[in-house]
Amino acid sequence: MTEQELCALLLREPSEGLAAAIERYGGIVKAVLYRMLGNHPQDIEDCMGTVFCRLWQNAASLGSDRGSMKAWLCRVARNTAIDLLRREGERPLPLEEEQLGMEDDLAEQTARRLNAELVQQTVDRMAEPDRTIFIRRYFYLERVRPIAEALGLSEKAVERRLSRGRERLRGELLEKGVIWP
Repeated sequence: MTEQELCALLLREPSEGLAAAIERYGGIVKAVLYRMLGNHPQDIEDCMGTVFCRLWQNAASLGSDRGSMKAWLCRVARNTAIDLLRREGERPLPLEEEQLGMEDDLAEQTARRLNAELVQQTVDRMAEPDRTIFIRRYFYLERVRPIAEALGLSEKAVERRLSRGRERLRGELLEKGVIWP
């Protein structure tokens, strides 16, 4: 079943469409949530419900111009987990302009999207293990200790690589025209 067929099924027969979507994408959504929320089954289950409810609510607007359904669901799962963490008083650590020392006046949606694309391109060009460290820390919001353990590095080494990486990232973004205060 293609993603377009799945969207059509969600619109025609919501219960069947949701069942098919959960069967097809439930594992990846649960993995994203588990990675961000840890072993908290009730939180993960609640977030999964929210994610697939949003899929049903947005089925009509999902199309090829919005990217793949899998990527959309992962993004919604990530944002849902971030919302939960914020409600519980934890401060998530997304890699955004504010963290790089940029002014918050870039709130305009187009500027934010362009900046996000520049950040993504820059991170994609990082050498390993820096790229993996950045992705695990700022996309999956993983803590330093598990990253260090998984990569066989000390926590201090991971922190240094993050610090140096942010400086390199800041420099490259400046070169590409991102306005810095």
